[in-house]
Amino acid sequence: MKNTKNKAYRIAVLGIFTAIILLQSFVPFLGYIPIPPLNPTIIHITVIIAAISLGTKEGMIIGGIWGVVRLIRAFAAPQTPLDPLIFTNPLISVLPRILVGLVAGLVFYTFRKKGKQTFGMALSAVLASLTNTIVVLSFIYLFYKDDYAAAINVDSSNLMYVLGGVVLTNGVAEAVAAGILGPIIAKPLLRVAPKKTK
Repeated sequence: MKNTKNKAYRIAVLGIFTAIILLQSFVPFLGYIPIPPLNPTIIHITVIIAAISLGTKEGMIIGGIWGVVRLIRAFAAPQTPLDPLIFTNPLISVLPRILVGLVAGLVFYTFRKKGKQTFGMALSAVLASLTNTIVVLSFIYLFYKDDYAAAINVDSSNLMYVLGGVVLTNGVAEAVAAGILGPIIAKPLLRVAPKKTK
């Protein structure tokens, strides 16, 4: 009976997180901040909270949903001129989002077992956020170096420095926001969630 209740709870909350991801993806300013060329995001915080409050697997599922929505939007309703070039590649639109859930869950539950729950929440949120930024930008450099450099009027030999600047500005800002908001929102959810150890 307890397992049935736990399963029902997880399915219900996964549905809620999925609805939040959809809202953030399609309602302006709820998920993306319109600062071209890449539009910084706060959707990763939802994925991180899912991973902390439900578990690593559930975090990866929510991250995957975010990635698939991002992929579909790049085809159907691109937010920037670069979206059809970059985010139609699942390695850029989907994989990094799944890794957000993976990193957040693994780091948090590792520290939770050591009795450092709050620290684990903050660290997992920061690392998961940076994972998304670094993996996306690395794949952009790997697959679309010349096209991306031309699109933003930068010499391709200097693109690595430009992308490094994005990590230090947008990436760090997103990570700090995740590190602050993640624990604040996840703590109450974790209190009512069924016990999860991984």
